[in-house]
Amino acid sequence: MRSKTKIALALTLILLMASWLPLVSGKSPQNIFDAVMLIEVSPDGSARFEISVKLVSGVYREMVSNETEFTELVEKLVYRNLLNDLYGRYANFTVYIPPSGPVGVVGNWTARVSFYIAPFLIEGKRGLECPYSGPLDFVAGGRVYSFRFSRIILILPKNWTLVYAFPEPGDRAENVLIWENADYLPMLGVNHAISGESTNETSLCKPLRIELRYSPEEGRVFFNATYTCDLGFPHIPGAKNVTYFKSGNITEIAGYLIPKVEYHEWLFGREWKAEVSLPEIFPEVVGGSNKGNGTVEIIVKKSAVNYSVVIPLIVGVSLIAVWRWRK
Repeated sequence: MRSKTKIALALTLILLMASWLPLVSGKSPQNIFDAVMLIEVSPDGSARFEISVKLVSGVYREMVSNETEFTELVEKLVYRNLLNDLYGRYANFTVYIPPSGPVGVVGNWTARVSFYIAPFLIEGKRGLECPYSGPLDFVAGGRVYSFRFSRIILILPKNWTLVYAFPEPGDRAENVLIWENADYLPMLGVNHAISGESTNETSLCKPLRIELRYSPEEGRVFFNATYTCDLGFPHIPGAKNVTYFKSGNITEIAGYLIPKVEYHEWLFGREWKAEVSLPEIFPEVVGGSNKGNGTVEIIVKKSAVNYSVVIPLIVGVSLIAVWRWRK
């Protein structure tokens, strides 16, 4: 049975590899940027992306007249294209960007794109696997190119072992894998060999404090959470538009969640009860109250005359008064 299983796995890999080949080579490579991508995997399964890009296209250089336009160009063509590729393979992840945004201009037509995603690796049939693997598209000027990087560098945590990689890296030194002229995220399987090491996104971070604010007009709960993290990165499932700030072992993340909402109204006011589920219990909660099991409730009350109730009530009372007077 073991030999049959190995044969089946090998055939599956061969079929997947064969399906890649026409996709990888079927589009012209983008020649707008010279790009190098670094992916550093954390022990919790998240990853830090750092992409260094240099605008080499003379046509696009003439289109850019200042730093703001250059930042917007890099964000649109590099950051957004890459995120669209990732979302197209596996949509259940959270993106963390610096407070200043994902793009930082270095100078000399060069910029750096930085962000985290969690998770980057998930449990698979052969250890931890990358669900985002496959050819990368680059959309510019109404055309689709292959998103070519002159180099992709992947750094695995210490003591992790590589189970498989396709295509094979062109160079490797311990847990550093390098692919040259790559327009894909490689298929990847790894084992985390240390006993007790976890890929749970929040297991290596301890929650300290969270501030919450519910906006009835937007239907969102905005949060600012503080953690101590020796390794890895905090993760709040379902969080959107997340930014982060790290200082030593203190990590702050901010964003918003879509809550469950109960709405009540009475004669002189309205009330919203917004409820969100957090992966862990925070010792300090500002702007809400713990309800147990990570559930936090935020109550918003607004005092105002509810004319939809008051006007019918006044009309009703007036009609009764007139009817009694006539009687």
